[in-house]
Amino acid sequence: MSLDQVANSYKQADNLYVKGMDTPHGRIKIIFEQLEVNIEKIISNHPKTEFVAFGKVMQCFMVLSGSLDFEKGESLAEQLNELYDYCARTIKDYLTEKDITRLEEVLTIVTELANSWKSIEPN
Repeated sequence: MSLDQVANSYKQADNLYVKGMDTPHGRIKIIFEQLEVNIEKIISNHPKTEFVAFGKVMQCFMVLSGSLDFEKGESLAEQLNELYDYCARTIKDYLTEKDITRLEEVLTIVTELANSWKSIEPN
């Protein structure tokens, strides 16, 4: 088997494993899904801190912020960036405050954003 065949086989298997990974829209959708799953893990372990989930949540917010196109998105991109920053700061504050209502607030925001993102899925 040639190197190209191996690479194509790997790519096909990888895309089957994580459906949607092949488009920018699909990748952002996966990020939102991971945010929801990991915030729920943090909530379910309250008052203990689930540090792996915490790290994944923080990374997801960094990816979302980094994916914004401020030139094309203008004020919407700026508002989303501020919202992502607010959510990340709120999650960080949980480490010291242990206020579960703040986690629930962030989960609500993320769920609403995820649902909005799913509604604009390209054909």
